[in-house]
Amino acid sequence: MNFFLHTPLWLKLSLAGLLVEALVLGLLVISNLRLTEEELISKTRLRVDSAMPLLNAALATPLMQRDYAALFEILDEARSNHAYVYLALLDLDGRRIAAAGIDPGQALPELDLKLGEEDDAVYDTATPIRLSGADYGNLRFGISTGFLQEARQRALRQGIYVGLGAVVMTFLTLALIGYWLTRRLQQLTNASHALADQNFDALLPASKPDEVGQLADAFRAMSHQLKARLSELRDSEQRFFAIANYTYDLELWIEPAGRTIWVNPSVMRMTGYMPDECLTLPDFPLCLIDAADRGKAELSFQGALRGATGEGYQFRMLRKDGSQFWAAANWHSIYSRENQFLGIRASIRDISELKSSEAKALEYLAGAETERARLKALLSAMNLGILFVGVDHRVIYHNPAFNQIWQLPDNSDLIGQSADQIFSRGSRDLAQPEAYLAYLSELLSHETDAESHEISLRDGRVITQLSYAVRGHDTRFIGHLWIYEDVTGERQTAEQLLYLAERDSLTGLFNRHRFKIELERMLAESGRHATTSALLYFDLDEFKTINDHFGHTAGDAMLVRIAGEVSGLTRRNEMLFRLGGDEFAILLPAGDAQQTEALAERVVRAIAQIPFRFEGQTLHISSSLGIAIYPLHAADQDQLVACADAAMYQAKQAGKNAWRTYRADLDTTPEMVSRLSWNERLARALRENLFELHYQGVYFTQTGQLGHLEALIRLRDEVTGELVPPGLFIPIAEKSNKILEIDRWVLRQAIQLLSERPHAPPIAVNISGRSFDDPALPNYIADLLRELRADPARLLIEITETAAVSDLTDAERFIEALKQTGCGVCLDDFGAGFASFAYLKHIRVDTIKLDGMFIRNLPHDHENQVFVRGMVEVARGLGKTTVAECVEDEATLKLLAKLGVDKAQGYHLDYPQADHPALHPVNEATPP
Repeated sequence: MNFFLHTPLWLKLSLAGLLVEALVLGLLVISNLRLTEEELISKTRLRVDSAMPLLNAALATPLMQRDYAALFEILDEARSNHAYVYLALLDLDGRRIAAAGIDPGQALPELDLKLGEEDDAVYDTATPIRLSGADYGNLRFGISTGFLQEARQRALRQGIYVGLGAVVMTFLTLALIGYWLTRRLQQLTNASHALADQNFDALLPASKPDEVGQLADAFRAMSHQLKARLSELRDSEQRFFAIANYTYDLELWIEPAGRTIWVNPSVMRMTGYMPDECLTLPDFPLCLIDAADRGKAELSFQGALRGATGEGYQFRMLRKDGSQFWAAANWHSIYSRENQFLGIRASIRDISELKSSEAKALEYLAGAETERARLKALLSAMNLGILFVGVDHRVIYHNPAFNQIWQLPDNSDLIGQSADQIFSRGSRDLAQPEAYLAYLSELLSHETDAESHEISLRDGRVITQLSYAVRGHDTRFIGHLWIYEDVTGERQTAEQLLYLAERDSLTGLFNRHRFKIELERMLAESGRHATTSALLYFDLDEFKTINDHFGHTAGDAMLVRIAGEVSGLTRRNEMLFRLGGDEFAILLPAGDAQQTEALAERVVRAIAQIPFRFEGQTLHISSSLGIAIYPLHAADQDQLVACADAAMYQAKQAGKNAWRTYRADLDTTPEMVSRLSWNERLARALRENLFELHYQGVYFTQTGQLGHLEALIRLRDEVTGELVPPGLFIPIAEKSNKILEIDRWVLRQAIQLLSERPHAPPIAVNISGRSFDDPALPNYIADLLRELRADPARLLIEITETAAVSDLTDAERFIEALKQTGCGVCLDDFGAGFASFAYLKHIRVDTIKLDGMFIRNLPHDHENQVFVRGMVEVARGLGKTTVAECVEDEATLKLLAKLGVDKAQGYHLDYPQADHPALHPVNEATPP
């Protein structure tokens, strides 16, 4: 086919003529063959028909006579000229009687229906043998038809030879005519090829009046026009190429049928598809639009094909690698010069960065709006008044708290009003309105921060104002932020806290904490002015007996009464303190010996004369008072306290109800010397780490398993190396206030151990009743637990019942602060004063430890059993754990378990030891 398409026209014409001639000659040859064959068949049929009567005449008589020999001879004679291929004579029953040219056993061929249609070049036929109208048999014979095939082939050869000759002659004739006709057309063809190659100078046939000449003239005119048009088109194409191929956006042309017919190379950068690939994609560019956006995009696409324009339509597209990006499309209809609709031109731009920026902006705006709402809610919920004043001195924002602080109506809208106007209206509430308005004017005239300013109101309230200069991101000043706070309550609370921190909650006198401060100040003043000052130290004689017999309520009433009486004896510059329990002190700044002794006499006499009535009895109590003068008796405050304490004991030795000025010559007994030396000894023990902690186990009475350890302090004698019993140095430490340092040392050691050994059981630590005078101790414990990362639940703080009950208010506050740290609290020596039951409901302890006086000899003391049973029932009803100390035999342990005591402690179960087995994880801590 390709060969025929590229064949010259003259050859095509010649071949076409030859094909027509060949078809005609073929039809003539076929017709001649058919006529020749029909003629030969007709002659053969005539020959057969004429031979049948002859054969019938020759064979009828011998057949009737059954002269078989004659029959064979006749048949052989008939076949002798090879006119017949075979002859076979059959009787009426079909039996072969005589035959020639066929074997006796060979079957006769089937009869042919028509001459010329036989398959084997032999025409097989038959004829009856009759004589006188009677049939005697049938003659089967075959006539060769090979001459028909030979005649057919001979006629075919003759026709082919004649046809080939005619075809050759015709081809030569047509070729010459066609070449002559198409030679000028070939010149036009070559010129058209040259024109296709933009060669407009190709040779054209000369102008002639015939059709080819006219065609050449028309072609020449067309060539000139085409050359001009191509030049214009080339210029236009260059401009289009520059615009289309070098634009940032994806540009495409969609024909009216909806098929994309052109796309610029930007599609490769944007989608990863080559332009040719895009043109083969079905429904491009819709097929690249995300399925979620495709439906809406199709509607817009159909509208565009109907002439609608669009701008900024946004959707998501898919890249070749499957990734997604945001795109925006603009489109409009395009028309030809003849105003024919050519489709739409679409521009698609990748707006992923814009979308990302929009998302970030929206997120930022949403966050900003959320933060604004939060800030507004926060500012509205704050107790601080907020006022924001712009650069024009007008209010931009104020929160509800501002209205409340300045007692403005809640619905007052101050925005837009000037600050001067607002506060001028409220100046009637100011204690000093002119001064505050001048202060505001000063603030508004500067663009700087200001320190806190205190505003006093006529109703007694105190408001503080903080001023901040607000600047934008470009550091441009945009206004003032004023923060107001009503600190009236805080001031009152601070004063109350200061009062509680420095005052004894029972008597209202200054406490030990304030005593230490004032003593230090008094000695400093005396040293600065070279004057003397005095310390009076006294306690009540036999006060413990009053407490134990009449109860703590009676004891508290007595302390309050004495505090009131003695306070009336002191002058303005003299200060009375309650140091704890029944101990009191008086400081006399710039007091000489005469004044001091006179005051001491008044105090001792006044206390002795106070009547107390309890349970129908009138009682009097006495006191013992010691005087120490600075710098006569001591060079520092610790030594001064020790001298005053020694003088008090000198008064007791003189028979009580007396006062004594410290005399060193009387302070020579071993007991006195030892007391005076203990302060230095305890300070040295703290410095040189001579204290030790020994641990004694506390066990469950029912299972015998270890519950926790109690840390017990011991002092190692620096000379002998022996342990000093705590009963020798603890009372002196409490007197000298060294007990506070010792308590902190014990706490640090125990918490350090809990931190280093997380497998160890909980540890109980005893602290002195003096610690109630140290309000910072709970915070110290909490800071230690955080610093050393120890579990607060594994620390148990033990305080004595007598210390807690003697200062119940301080005890409640102190225990509550301890509970806030997460530690457990145990009330030690419970039951020493049976008034404990009345106070137990006020003290939030977790555990109570029964005093040893109820546990010793318990199996043989029925009254103690009753007391223990009662204390256990009360503790259990209040949800508290009970511990019994001083368990020294198995019988006591079993009885405690029977009475319901939860835990037990004593030498029968465990001895205090520095290296307790329970501190090691490999050992099981069980009682010995």
